[in-house]
Amino acid sequence: MKQLLLLTCNHTGDKIKYYMKGATNIFRQLYLISGILLLMSSMLCANDEVNYFDYLPKYRKFKSHYQIDKIEYRDKRTIIYFRFVVQADGSFSFFNGAHPNCWYLRTPPRMRGIEVQFKLLEIKDIRINAEQKMEALTSVPEVDYDIKRGDVITCQMHFVRIPNYIRMLDLIQGKDGELDQNKLNCFDIMIKTHESPLLGDVGGAEQGTERFEQSFPFVKPKSKNTLLSAAELEKQKQQEAVAKTTKTEPYKEVVDTKGSESKPIDYRPGAMITMTDLACNTRVVLPSITFKDNEVKFSGRVKAIQDIKILYDYLLAYPQATLRLHGHTDIFGNDYQNLELSRERALAVKLELVKMGIDRDRIEIFFYGGRQPLKGAEKGGESNRRVEAEPLCKADKVK
Repeated sequence: MKQLLLLTCNHTGDKIKYYMKGATNIFRQLYLISGILLLMSSMLCANDEVNYFDYLPKYRKFKSHYQIDKIEYRDKRTIIYFRFVVQADGSFSFFNGAHPNCWYLRTPPRMRGIEVQFKLLEIKDIRINAEQKMEALTSVPEVDYDIKRGDVITCQMHFVRIPNYIRMLDLIQGKDGELDQNKLNCFDIMIKTHESPLLGDVGGAEQGTERFEQSFPFVKPKSKNTLLSAAELEKQKQQEAVAKTTKTEPYKEVVDTKGSESKPIDYRPGAMITMTDLACNTRVVLPSITFKDNEVKFSGRVKAIQDIKILYDYLLAYPQATLRLHGHTDIFGNDYQNLELSRERALAVKLELVKMGIDRDRIEIFFYGGRQPLKGAEKGGESNRRVEAEPLCKADKVK
């Protein structure tokens, strides 16, 4: 009996081990299958990206003479459409993705985690004043062009498709170029999904490009700003058809294009201390917005923002009002450089207001260089390095 029981137990144990072994194999197979399905799912999700355009890119930059026109999201690529206005005669070099001086994308260093970089795949469709100079920069490491003041240069920067989990990137020109203010860098570029309400449209992008170039009175005329895709062209035709049935005209940013005719003002504007100092069609000096010689950055940013906040509160309180910003420099130095410097100073104030939420179309930029010194500072002085604000308002809305 004991031997029979032992034999039975041994037999039963062998069966249990057999079934356990079989179950283990099944679990292993299920685990392997689930892993394969998960991998396939992730691959499908990665490849099943919606193609779309961001016509309203959001980002920061060093200076005002360059911009991102739009960002295209394809299945396997992210394409940045870039534009800049040449400020002085010289030469400009484009570099392919293998060159250390090429553009690249990175996650902002201030964000937590390991910095991720995306290498430039290629530069395509290089144009000067809408004339195509090179279809794609692939066979040579770099190409140089002689450029003139007022030339408009555009190109496409091709990168891999940016993963969905990344929400912000910097566009840096060249190795160790992130701190060089002469580089065409863009910071904190917002990476949007196809469901974002901030993508804008073709018409808005075209108007934005027009406003950008009209802010430079020396820009050379050209036949066409960009080449649009077939889908964009169709959408543009539809918008043009709608526009023909209405009498509205697109907003055009106003700038002082007659700088040589600017005359010194024969009065000294008052200083804005509170919102009550703002009166319709009257210039006021923003006293806390000061600049060092040949500088665009505010000397004291905290105080400068306080003045800008007053302007913001005013525009918020009177939604029908618009604002003119007048940029100035001291009387010394090169006249052309002073004009550019005064424009940058006025634009610095405008950009802060736009960041706060004010529609950029409500703010006009005028700039005079050193041609309008303050009364009492006709022979020069740091008080001439200033920005003035002038509210424009409707009598039936603002008293």
